[in-house]
Amino acid sequence: MGARLASLPDGTALAIGLDAITFFLAALTLGFLRIPSPQHAESGKEAERVSIWQDVRIGAQYIWQRRPLLWLLGTFTLANFASSPLEVFQPLLVKFNLAPDWSARGLTYEAALALLVSVGSVGGVLGGVLISLWGGLRRRRVYGVVVAILAAGLVQIAFGLSGMLYASAGLLFVFHGLIPVMNSHSQTIWQTQTPRELQGRVFAVRRLIAQFTWPLATALAGWVGGALDPGLVLAFLGLTLSAFCLAQLFNRQLLRVEDKAYLDSLAAVQTSPPVTS
Repeated sequence: MGARLASLPDGTALAIGLDAITFFLAALTLGFLRIPSPQHAESGKEAERVSIWQDVRIGAQYIWQRRPLLWLLGTFTLANFASSPLEVFQPLLVKFNLAPDWSARGLTYEAALALLVSVGSVGGVLGGVLISLWGGLRRRRVYGVVVAILAAGLVQIAFGLSGMLYASAGLLFVFHGLIPVMNSHSQTIWQTQTPRELQGRVFAVRRLIAQFTWPLATALAGWVGGALDPGLVLAFLGLTLSAFCLAQLFNRQLLRVEDKAYLDSLAAVQTSPPVTS
């Protein structure tokens, strides 16, 4: 096996092959799962079938009428916009900003880039293991989201300004390790605050809004990276994200996102008919 791997001209075939295997195994697990059709909490009947546009409207309306959920969604939308250029700029940072350090250590560009990617990936895996063993916060989970994103923004600032290879690898380790922490706390909040029969509609809208900034920022990063210093751009985006999250720690609306009674009262006020005399 080792001889066959050594005979490969590069690692492209191996990487794509491993990706294909993992995707196949992930898809295979669906065959062993039972996915029930959710029933309405009040009537006990299955959710009514409607058009896809009605589904979108229902999901968007549910979020819009509960402003704390909207603030949580906005936080992740900004986080995706600010952090997505990191992957685009990483090869540029290695080639230019970190070149004096890795060349002084006798490394090649490929080895330096592989080190950053590998250490960051290990951080992501260990972050997932950590949150699985810990289970996350039981109360005030919103802090598990906002503080983790705030920390990730600060790490991004340091990574953008770093000129040392090993320090940059350590920062990526922490950055990717924080992602499972923020995602797990956010997902728990959404699942506990959204009725099961509406989760498909609400989560679809939520994903669309939170992640549309990812390809947008990636496209802009290609242009910005050619005109400006990628490290300074990353540091500026990290600073913006950190400042926003710091402000959210004082946002009373967002901090009440786990108060389901409060969320429902907000929705009731917006849906109740006006009182006439």
